[in-house]
Amino acid sequence: MQDTAGKNDYEVEPLDQNSGVCSCCGSETRLVWGFVHTPESTIASFHVQWTAGAGLDRHPANYDLIIGPWGEGASPADRVAVSLLHFENEDGPGVMVIDADARASANSDLADSAFDRESVAGTEVAATAFAIFDAVYLQDPRIYG
Repeated sequence: MQDTAGKNDYEVEPLDQNSGVCSCCGSETRLVWGFVHTPESTIASFHVQWTAGAGLDRHPANYDLIIGPWGEGASPADRVAVSLLHFENEDGPGVMVIDADARASANSDLADSAFDRESVAGTEVAATAFAIFDAVYLQDPRIYG
């Protein structure tokens, strides 16, 4: 996994996006995706899905990350799926690890393993995932726009 010492060096590359309709409220849902790079390499892909116009207290946003090397010589065996939930409650906004195996990106052929919450919490993978969340949230202008 990527050492989080270089997390300030993360650069987000937005790629594409699409939209749909929320099955529970009929509002527009949005999905954006891209890559996260360090100066040396690509270290993750991301998918962020949220319901436009709905607060994070009613509709938390999903951040699905495929963490590990990309490019020449890298394969799905080198990557893991990790999912985060961005929410808001009476204490304010928060982010937590959720089970990735129920998310669409975990069922793709991009990573060989999908981590559950217990496998991530308190590990270096969690630190990397939260650093990637910060970079995507702060650098991708499409997020919640």
